[in-house]
Amino acid sequence: MNDFLIWCDERTAACQQRRKELAADQRIDEARFEQIRANVYGVFRAVYAALQNNPAALGKKLREIPAAWEESLQLAQQHGDAEKAYIEQLKLDTAAEILREVPHD
Repeated sequence: MNDFLIWCDERTAACQQRRKELAADQRIDEARFEQIRANVYGVFRAVYAALQNNPAALGKKLREIPAAWEESLQLAQQHGDAEKAYIEQLKLDTAAEILREVPHD
């Protein structure tokens, strides 16, 4: 397994551990946000694993994912949906962190 996939697995596990701790403290919203972060790591991991041998398709897909969340963030802001906007921004922030780690040839 390559370093990026291992890194994604480690980040996902850290989010899951933090989610459990927050849930145990009855911090349900924060626990939910950690689950969302874990899901974002999982999405990028799956895409990378599937397309790592096709750099053009991988690059295209890695740009498409956050673009959809950016659009959703704009809509949430236009409609005054603060919770949805927060979640979309959380996804975008996590995606930005992940994209900094994606290996570039």
